[in-house]
Amino acid sequence: MRTIPAVSFFLALSGCMALPGMEGGSTPSLSVIQDEFDGSTIVRQEVVNSSSSVAEGWHALGFEWRQKTPEIVFITAGTNGTATITDLAFNADGEIINRIKPSTASTDYGWVSTRQFAMSWQDFLKITSAKSVKMKVIHLNDYTVSSFGPAHSGTVVNSRIAPFVEKVRELRARR
Repeated sequence: MRTIPAVSFFLALSGCMALPGMEGGSTPSLSVIQDEFDGSTIVRQEVVNSSSSVAEGWHALGFEWRQKTPEIVFITAGTNGTATITDLAFNADGEIINRIKPSTASTDYGWVSTRQFAMSWQDFLKITSAKSVKMKVIHLNDYTVSSFGPAHSGTVVNSRIAPFVEKVRELRARR
């Protein structure tokens, strides 16, 4: 009989734990790096949790801007488990943004499956300035939806957007 409470405790505990680097104080922050090949600047926000509720699809989101392609932002979208990610779309305050193209040949599989996409800087700014954003991660036979933005407090990615946009704007102004 002692086994059931112990198992329940550890299951509850593991449900509260997150993948390292995905939650709280250990969440990776913004990094500015130099491309080893040509010395150009890259601004990167590593993938963090982007779902506002456990009732939604569990998603992760990261973004990257490269000095070599200043009008493009690379978006890394992820979902839990092994899932082939085929497409990505956003609903930013009612505006559907689906002019997003895969920039990698396939999904990277693991506990979190991710795929990188490319979108315009202008479309990215629409997403980052919206009060409510719905992210649709499309898999082979279905899709999941999550929410972030100021209307969805507590979402980890919310605190990562402004520093990224600020740094990219600063670097774009130097061009």
